[in-house]
Amino acid sequence: MTTRACASCDNPIPTDATFCPVCGASAASPILGDTLLGASRSSGDVATSYELAPERLQAALGPNYVLGRLLGRGGYAEVFTVRDVRLKRELALKVLRPDLILTDALVARFRREAEAVGALQNTHIVPVYDVGEADGILWLLMPLVHGETLKSVLAREHRLPVAEARRILLEAAEALQAAHEAGVVHRDIKPENLMIDGKTRRVLLMDFGIAKAMDPSLEHSLTGTGVVIGTPQYMSPEQALGSGAPDARSDQYSLAVVGYQMLAGRVPFEGENVREIMARQLLEEAVPLSRILRDIPPEISATIHQALRKELKLRFASMDAFARSLRGEMVAPGEGGKVRRKSKFNIPQRRRSWIAAGIWVLVLGGGVYGASRAGLFTPATAPAAPPAPTETTAVRRLDSGRRLAVPARPGAPQRGAPAESALTAMASPPPPATCDAAFAAAEWALAFRYCTREADTSTSAQRNLGLLYADGHGVERNDRLAAVNLAAAAEAGEDTVAVMEMAKRYETGRGVAVDQVKATRFYHIAANLGVKQAFPIVARRYDEGIGIEKNPEQSARWYERAATAMDVPSMTRLAAAYDKGRGVKKDENKATLWYRNAAQLQEPEAEYQLALRLLNGKGGFGKTEKERTAGMGWLRRAAEHGHEEAKQELARRGG
Repeated sequence: MTTRACASCDNPIPTDATFCPVCGASAASPILGDTLLGASRSSGDVATSYELAPERLQAALGPNYVLGRLLGRGGYAEVFTVRDVRLKRELALKVLRPDLILTDALVARFRREAEAVGALQNTHIVPVYDVGEADGILWLLMPLVHGETLKSVLAREHRLPVAEARRILLEAAEALQAAHEAGVVHRDIKPENLMIDGKTRRVLLMDFGIAKAMDPSLEHSLTGTGVVIGTPQYMSPEQALGSGAPDARSDQYSLAVVGYQMLAGRVPFEGENVREIMARQLLEEAVPLSRILRDIPPEISATIHQALRKELKLRFASMDAFARSLRGEMVAPGEGGKVRRKSKFNIPQRRRSWIAAGIWVLVLGGGVYGASRAGLFTPATAPAAPPAPTETTAVRRLDSGRRLAVPARPGAPQRGAPAESALTAMASPPPPATCDAAFAAAEWALAFRYCTREADTSTSAQRNLGLLYADGHGVERNDRLAAVNLAAAAEAGEDTVAVMEMAKRYETGRGVAVDQVKATRFYHIAANLGVKQAFPIVARRYDEGIGIEKNPEQSARWYERAATAMDVPSMTRLAAAYDKGRGVKKDENKATLWYRNAAQLQEPEAEYQLALRLLNGKGGFGKTEKERTAGMGWLRRAAEHGHEEAKQELARRGG
């Protein structure tokens, strides 16, 4: 099978794949697949980046702008810093990548991005200053925002405080309301497209690369029927089907997914490959945040859950209504969508298998997801619907935060039942009658009474009772009794919350004696259960011999799992392992690949190591002038991010 490099992480992917199996980025353009747009990878000697051909880009810009360093690159464009000579200001230049063949469709799409954003006036939307075309190069100029994307924030923090998540959602909703009023649907809302300003922390919505004006006369020429547009984890059901023109409520759904991720530490629908994710987007209901987080305000859980409704009519009528509900204001039924007992997406479990098959016939018939690749795509046949999650699997899927894994409580609404809404969330529910129900409802006194009664027969009750003692909810705080109950739940080897909690307690000595051997054992159990947070911890313990004998091979294995799960420090450590042949066969190319992956996610040590490789002709580089220029760019980035050795090296080289 022929492969090509992912534009975002450089890992090999099949030529007909739509998404990268490593980083999840679009394998072609975030607009559409290249072949659908009429653009394709050139097979000649055209550079894959203007970083390797800066003189051509500088010539296209003319004398009024001075090209700077590469800031980042995506599936169809690159972003550089630019100095505006006339107005003496720093700007950001977005330019279509040189390895894409310019066609009328692609040029039209790029121009429409500039036109769409240029028409919008809002403090939370990154404006466009200028657009140009010269020598086959398309570019636009925007202000240079000194900050980071929400994706970078989440990679570092995993979860955000409720107040911060609400603020980000409200500011993004304001931007989208302005766009929708101007007739523009973004259609690719995700953490990468939400910039957090470094000084003010203001949210800035960017990259309208797949936005469309809501003008039916233009839709067919730019997209066509049956084309799936968007990013799977954040894609609305109507986008996943590719059977109609998504409207403003599709952006609402995607923003709700982002909000869910900020609060829960994970997206509501995950899977091993694109098909599995899309099937869940179409067929499953998200677990309400109120059943995952103990302390979330009910209006936030209700608002996000309603915005995640499968049927358009059941979501909020506008982003303004979404925002008002998020603030806890009353939203009239006509503004929030009519809550009905049944909808076409509320499907009984016994019918889901054959309906899933029919849906995938429709999706595959569009020709977008017909690729087959071991580990990425299964053969192009109709798959069975995913099994209904049991209490155990529900706990396993929640990544790691001990506050994230509350199992489905008995008697709670299942998938297919009416979701809570901003109005119904304010009604007084019946008093909970079980440990899990009382714990999920934050009725601490009742939870303590029920969990004490059920602890002898229920692992989840033991876990909940331990957390109640740990936090002093419903009972006086007692670390020793917390550890006793959590240990009993953890020893069953299935409850990831209890397992991770006991690993941390044995590591720090909270309620138990410090025991690094037991800590490592529990971290290892959690990692084998799929808790991503445990991957780098297990790797480091094998690396440094903490609670276990040093084992470079096992260390490299777990660093690779962590790196593939997008843990940035693990990418750098894995690169170092390939560089030195520690635990893996020495491989300069793989070392360079992982250094580049981490560097693109702003990891200073990786930026520094990648710079040295470019400057010294190591790892497949040849010390050309272009590579030296790129190397100096990475060296400056590492220095700007506080890397001391990079600062010294930059000073030594006169940069």
